[in-house]
Amino acid sequence: IGTRNMSITLQELESQGRWSDLEKILTRDGPFAVNGYEPDTDQNGHFLKNFIQNDCHVLVIGAGGLGCEILKDLALSGFRNIDVIDMDTIDVSNLNRQFLFRKKDVGRPKAEVAAEFINNRIPGVKVTPHYCKIQDKSLDFYAGFGIVVAGLDSIKARRWINCTLMSLVEKEDTEDDNDDNAPWDQGTIIPLVDGGTEGFKGQARVILSRMTPCFECLIGLFPKDPLNFPLCTIAETPRQPEHCIQWGLLYAWPEHRPGEKVNGDNSEHISWIMEKALERAAEFGIEGVDFRLTKGVVKHIIPAIASTNAAISAACVTEALKLSTQSADYLKNYVMLNGADGCYTVTQEYEKNPECPVCGGEPQTRQVDSNQTLKELIQYFVEDERLQLSKPTLSVEGKSLYFWNIPQLEKVTRPNLDKPIYELFNDGDQLSITDPNLPGVGLLVTVTFASPEENGE
Repeated sequence: IGTRNMSITLQELESQGRWSDLEKILTRDGPFAVNGYEPDTDQNGHFLKNFIQNDCHVLVIGAGGLGCEILKDLALSGFRNIDVIDMDTIDVSNLNRQFLFRKKDVGRPKAEVAAEFINNRIPGVKVTPHYCKIQDKSLDFYAGFGIVVAGLDSIKARRWINCTLMSLVEKEDTEDDNDDNAPWDQGTIIPLVDGGTEGFKGQARVILSRMTPCFECLIGLFPKDPLNFPLCTIAETPRQPEHCIQWGLLYAWPEHRPGEKVNGDNSEHISWIMEKALERAAEFGIEGVDFRLTKGVVKHIIPAIASTNAAISAACVTEALKLSTQSADYLKNYVMLNGADGCYTVTQEYEKNPECPVCGGEPQTRQVDSNQTLKELIQYFVEDERLQLSKPTLSVEGKSLYFWNIPQLEKVTRPNLDKPIYELFNDGDQLSITDPNLPGVGLLVTVTFASPEENGE
């Protein structure tokens, strides 16, 4: 329903059966409804409809191709109190699939333009934009929402919001304040509906912190980053145009333009990197470097197709509606769509990973060579597919082994990097590890030393 006929008031729209389709769901019981579901009636004041329209506060993370669809679907499904957060601005390449944007909007923040469009197009809806990183918001900000729907293109951002929502879950009050076995207070759980697309493929999942598998439980299922190439390949034996572009970004740029930050939305920056990549490609007889590919590599753009975004958005918003009204049971807990060859979809119920560093209860144990250096141990943790850390800090029994994020501590602990680990801690000691990929999570890993036979000596 648009706003072209401005003489029609919101009350008149409501009286014309604007929400008749929604009411068909909320006013009827059925075999798929959650046990105890009470349909809307005149006697209960249409509680469910009033709840999603007036009391349910939804946060949408991401206002790109999937985020635009999610915002539209939420608003047309009856949700009126919506916030959207996105750190990006609109590029002309977005216009082929991010339908809330127009050419005149290029350069403006996605969150602000998307909010303006929905607010103007759909009467009664209030979308509040936040042009910033998700990390810029406080825990109190996220605690104010009833549901979070994520349309992100970054695994790192998904891991962050997963940890953040996990940290908001509290234990129920018991007589013993130190009772570790106290049940989790379900009233503090904020459902996370996570959607993602890549080309003709897409997925949606429902995550209820402490109850269902969290995002970290299934991190090993994700394929490796297609643009994360070994540095030795980029520097010495490039074989693909992407290798040449990465060389221009990681080697040529710092050498010729030190101290200057690359801006993926700056055409001059992209053109400069492309020229260097073309020179590198010519040297190794590689074809395929062009402006579009260069920009995609620099900005880490994941290919997106509008129809896939529409299908996954529909799945995500359907789950948000089910979670907020209990009119049907929520997804358990993962659905995948593959439209690359025909159309195929499957639903899979995964189990919690007992060794999950975020929600698992079992301790982590790793066996390593005691002669390796601390630097090698850190690299081992970074390459561990079960952990997928980026820049871990390590300590043992209150003693700092290596801290990269505090300049004074980094300087003091830097000499430890080249020391063998047997000089720094004992066999069976428990290391405390923190990492930007796991905000608010203190990871405990017991490290045992391999015997000479196990080391191959």
